[in-house]
Amino acid sequence: MKNIAVFCIFVAMITLIIALPVAYPGVDREENTVQVTVLAVNDFHGHLFAEQQLNDRPAGSAPVLASYLKSAMDTSEGAATILALTGDTVGASPREASLLMDEPSILFFNSFTDPSCGSGDDIRHSSCNVISVPGNHEFNRGVEELLRMNYGGNGNVSIPRLTDPYPGSLADTICANVVWKENGTPIFPPYTIREVDGIRIAFIGAVTIETPILELPQNIEHVEFLDEAETVNRYVPELQEQGIHAFVVLLHNGGKQEPYEGPTRQGCNVTGPIVNITADFDPDIDVVLAAHSHSFMNTYLQNSGGNDVLVVEAYAYGKGYADVKINIDAATGEIIEKSAVIVPVYADQPPGTSPDLSIEEFLVDVEDAVNQLDSEVITTAASDITRTPDWAGESALGDLVADSQRAAMGTDIAFATAGSLAGSLQADLTSGNITWNDLEAVLPADASMATTYGGWYSRPHVASRNITGDQIVTMLERQWETPVPAEILSVSGLTYAYDPTLPVGSRVTEVLVNGMTLDSNATYTAAMNYYMAYGMGGDFSPAWDWNVTVTVGPTDIDALLTYIQSLPEPMDVTADGRVVRLEE
Repeated sequence: MKNIAVFCIFVAMITLIIALPVAYPGVDREENTVQVTVLAVNDFHGHLFAEQQLNDRPAGSAPVLASYLKSAMDTSEGAATILALTGDTVGASPREASLLMDEPSILFFNSFTDPSCGSGDDIRHSSCNVISVPGNHEFNRGVEELLRMNYGGNGNVSIPRLTDPYPGSLADTICANVVWKENGTPIFPPYTIREVDGIRIAFIGAVTIETPILELPQNIEHVEFLDEAETVNRYVPELQEQGIHAFVVLLHNGGKQEPYEGPTRQGCNVTGPIVNITADFDPDIDVVLAAHSHSFMNTYLQNSGGNDVLVVEAYAYGKGYADVKINIDAATGEIIEKSAVIVPVYADQPPGTSPDLSIEEFLVDVEDAVNQLDSEVITTAASDITRTPDWAGESALGDLVADSQRAAMGTDIAFATAGSLAGSLQADLTSGNITWNDLEAVLPADASMATTYGGWYSRPHVASRNITGDQIVTMLERQWETPVPAEILSVSGLTYAYDPTLPVGSRVTEVLVNGMTLDSNATYTAAMNYYMAYGMGGDFSPAWDWNVTVTVGPTDIDALLTYIQSLPEPMDVTADGRVVRLEE
């Protein structure tokens, strides 16, 4: 009997041991759940340097954001911590990032990746701790440049490089709803899977379907943007067949709600596209990391199954991030709890008061690279090239810029203006060395865009459109209207005669287009800055017609740079105010 009693006690102990929850790192022993932390940053837009405020306090910058994110990573109690970049990481950026093709921003976020991350289209590791999705602004320089930014290489752009060759993004980039028109396949993998303590989590990416109306047509001519929810839902059954029941969507679209402090609250009033998109998501979608609206969101919205979906967005420009906690049932793989806190990245409190030193040193290198670009000699001028009108009313600099835009767009004629409007000439070129800084003074960035959109270094582009012979004469005649236009008009590809004694509106007596008499009923191709082309360029803009197609080309400064580099040095100016080659 004694032996039997001992045996029973032994069996009972074994049974008790078997019944105890299995202990995993990062698993709650009482509830048998796996906790995963996701730190989500949206709409960074290349804001590397300190310049932002949130709630009237200094916020953001790469060194301060790095101090917050690294602190959160170091103190996370979850089984895994993932950094999610939900789009517009680059594009519409301040000058320091934009002039360097936004490479510094990618290199900054590369600093958070672990050794399992890699660059190159065939080197993407399922354990990489940084996952990203493109936003609409990642398409600002076209799909080819987006792929270079992601997969690396210097491309055909010569700039001072912080890392040479440029390595590309080390993040695992996904996007389900942008597909090649040619074959309908996604331009990036539609999803990625992370396995944490035996639990598999699917991350699916999508960008706003509104991108085609926000982007220049030539930048996205080879791709198609599909409905966000419909496309995400398409991959859910495929992943469920693999035994996955935990789903997180990186969505570059968003909404708005009233900000608050603390964990996610129920019953918040949310507006914007995110509401309907979430309502259309598959019942198994659990978390949406949103973006695009540059606002605060931390709420629960219902999906198509009536289940709560955690939806978060953390301002923009590195002024905040979402700290998302996800608890997964270790037995079923289902997300059973999700909540978040939107963390402001204040520079005047810890850990922001201890900016990351390595990133501060990195920004010194960024500034050095920009200074090198600014001061590099592009060409030389034999004499001053100015906006001062000659006896005929044109200027040497105006003719030079008009010539450069006609060459860039391959048009019959071109118009350029000097004055205060965006896209107009606003400084002279002095004799001697000409640098990027000098060209930027002539054709400065659009200050109104920078003011409106938080420091966006926006450059006017060159464009082309069709105009009639009658429209050409009308534009020329406007030079004598009352009040006299503040802008000065210069032309390329045409010459004209006028008689100042004739009545206003009939002073142009002859127009030749490339040596041929103007046909008032004919249609000609004309280059100009895109504000003029769209009818928003002041007094000399041609009349706008919705049936007119505007083709947008390079930035005005790139067109000028390319053109003057084609001219022998030093550039010289003839007596009639035309910029010509010396041998002419």
